[in-house]
Amino acid sequence: MNRFFKAILLLLILIILLAPMMQRLLKLFPDNYVLHGYFVQTKDTTLSYTNWFSGIFQTAKEKGVNERFGFRNLLVRLNNQINFSVYKEFNVVNVFKGKNDYLFSSDFFNSYSGIGYKGNRYADSVFTGLQNLNDFLISKNKKLLICFTPCKESFYPEFLPDSCLPQIKKENYYSSYKQKIISSHIPFLDYNNYYQKIKVTSPYSLFTQGAVHWTRYGAYKALDTLLKRVSFEINKKINLFRFKSFLLSDSAMYFDDDISRAMNLLKKVNSEKLAYPEVEYIYPMDSCYKPKVLIIGDSFFYGLNNTWIPLAFFSKESYFLYYFRQALSYDNDKKEIPVSDLNISRELENTDIVILFFSIGTLNGFPYGATSMINK
Repeated sequence: MNRFFKAILLLLILIILLAPMMQRLLKLFPDNYVLHGYFVQTKDTTLSYTNWFSGIFQTAKEKGVNERFGFRNLLVRLNNQINFSVYKEFNVVNVFKGKNDYLFSSDFFNSYSGIGYKGNRYADSVFTGLQNLNDFLISKNKKLLICFTPCKESFYPEFLPDSCLPQIKKENYYSSYKQKIISSHIPFLDYNNYYQKIKVTSPYSLFTQGAVHWTRYGAYKALDTLLKRVSFEINKKINLFRFKSFLLSDSAMYFDDDISRAMNLLKKVNSEKLAYPEVEYIYPMDSCYKPKVLIIGDSFFYGLNNTWIPLAFFSKESYFLYYFRQALSYDNDKKEIPVSDLNISRELENTDIVILFFSIGTLNGFPYGATSMINK
């Protein structure tokens, strides 16, 4: 009997050892565990005299085998899940775990909490640049609109780890800039204040456990408010939209799990039901003015820009300047180019409104050189 159990144990060991190779060769089971994130897969190498004696063949072959063995994706997810659930470790950088498995961005937290805040003198110099930009646009009969959005850390401070709370300062970029902007009467849209007001009453999630940005529904709410404010500021009738229906899903779509997806876990982090709106125009499209907008913003506006709405509601001459580095045209025939290749002076001449759209989580670099537009 003892020999029988030893034989069974040996057989199990052999099966475990040979399973990855058999799966790789025969595809016995479907691979339902696709890995997300960016990586460059090693190309297969060929055996040659030079490659062999230089060691290139062995190194490349070993790396390729490690990337392609059977059940690899499942085992990677299993390893990540154990590290996350047991050891509280992450396989993505600049992310930390809060209460109830809420995930947060270290970079956004630093800006929100006031860590590294450079003081009032620095804030005054930034504000002087904003005033100069506003005065320049007024002289050209154009408008400036500054929008500050919440970050997850400002929206859900109650889910931050207790160890983070002593690090939150009374004075930060958001409080300082907000006070100065309001006192100057520069047009200002404070999404952070708005979202705190609708936080309890919102029928659907505005932020999720497994993402650092707002939800698709949250982005649509922000865009609805932005369109109305742009219409007011330029005193033109532009088209608006309304929610027609909602697709409710237990699984996150689009970027509603941007961080947990990159973590490649076995178990989903998000536990809430998420809403994905279907919208419709309020007015006939040909009855409305399409303003040319120049938007300088961060990844929070990127989420808005990834909906079809800005492309339909703003002029094709509009641009989204991502962190004032890359220029994304609203004309599908134009390619993305560096902002340095864009004729800013010419673009400002026929722009209706310039919008600075940044999250509290990125205000430590605000406005990312945008105020230099008037010198170009």
